Amino acid sequence: MPSIAVTGTIGSGKSLALTFLEQILPSATYNADIENRHLLDHDKQVHEHIRKEFGDACLDSMGRPDRKRLFELITSNHSAKTLLEEILHPRLEKIWKPLALKSKGVKSVFFIAEIPLLYEKGLDRFFDRTILIACSDSVRKERLHQKRQLTHQETSAWLKHQISQDEKINLADHLIWNDASEHALDLQIRKLLPLLKNL
Repeated sequence: MPSIAVTGTIGSGKSLALTFLEQILPSATYNADIENRHLLDHDKQVHEHIRKEFGDACLDSMGRPDRKRLFELITSNHSAKTLLEEILHPRLEKIWKPLALKSKGVKSVFFIAEIPLLYEKGLDRFFDRTILIACSDSVRKERLHQKRQLTHQETSAWLKHQISQDEKINLADHLIWNDASEHALDLQIRKLLPLLKNL
């Protein structure tokens, strides 16, 4: 079960690429965004850690983390971002890392994981191949404004906490440029398939 990591900066289309890969490859998949949301919505220990580190103001009326407030906090305060990662990332790793280690270099079903901070955290070593989904900055900002209602300033603030896209291009095994339609993204992924199937 070869292990493949899909990564990229915010707004690049990582989750959509993961969906397309899942549809055309026999695979088990891991989506960091979905697992992250699950922890924030349902994990009581996570809720308590966030309350302890950031105060009751970062919880909503149901006692769950207020994502908008946390977003504002971590994009303006690097220490807060590090604290939140220390709460969430070990729990996320317990999900994907055993699967990646078990599948690395084994031929059968693929294990495909979408991990935004793959290179920032040095996690690429756990995977046979890495695929970077990239796009133009103007396209990214428009997507995030339309889909997540983020201002261009908020997008820029978020990007400051990640390795630049140019650096990630140099680190990745494969690059997919996602400026156009979903169909164009799907076509690029399908052209990549022969290389992935030869792992």
